[in-house]
Amino acid sequence: MSLIPKQWVVDDISEAALFDINSGDPVAYFERLNKMTFTIDAKQQRVYGGTSKYAFHLTEQDAESSVQLENAVLDLNQLVAATGATITTGSTVIPKVEKLLVATGGTFTFSKGASLVAGTDRLVIATKGLTNSGMQLTRVTSAPTALQYSITSSGVVTLGDATLAGKDIRAFYDYTAIGGTAASVKTDTKNKPYKFVAYGKAFDDETNESFECTIIIYKSQMLGSFSIDQQRKSATANSLELAVLDANRSDKKVIDILTN
Repeated sequence: MSLIPKQWVVDDISEAALFDINSGDPVAYFERLNKMTFTIDAKQQRVYGGTSKYAFHLTEQDAESSVQLENAVLDLNQLVAATGATITTGSTVIPKVEKLLVATGGTFTFSKGASLVAGTDRLVIATKGLTNSGMQLTRVTSAPTALQYSITSSGVVTLGDATLAGKDIRAFYDYTAIGGTAASVKTDTKNKPYKFVAYGKAFDDETNESFECTIIIYKSQMLGSFSIDQQRKSATANSLELAVLDANRSDKKVIDILTN
């Protein structure tokens, strides 16, 4: 056996995908990968005996190999693959919060008032420095007085306190989105095993040549947690950890690292 001379620097991990093991169909796509950590477990147990303080043998232990992904683009299909969540589209109730300026006459209108879900509105005085700052207003059907308001079905609000004109109100309410999307994690959803493929480019620092590098895990399943990290003025960071499973293939393959 001769040594394989292939050595490289990872230039661009680029993208990865999860595939349904049975149909071969792609079910989740990962682009703009920040990091992919691939761990191949090869634990051994030391065996001692006799008078020597050194082990005379190493016995193989159960392997727990895994791959960790971190990417900067959120695709709801990643959540589905990780947790078994369900995605629905259509009429969807969405919570909304906004700070609104009270007009002369003590009125203002919700930006999503046309789709307001009746009875979900809650109003709080947002302007600081007032005697009633931070107080929640009470909804009445008509003729509101101080610390009260009335609202129409289309989200037009009338306050009972004329002194709030020119001040800010923070509104909390639900509205119905006709073409909304909901990704729901439920108590009875379960994650499934998938085939994992990472597509990337590598660079041979000795020959100054770039080439494709592909990693295949023939069977993997969600391990640990799926994290969505959103920070101000930064790309969304999503992280996912997958356990490497025995694919039970006739060729005994679990992992392939391919270069071209």
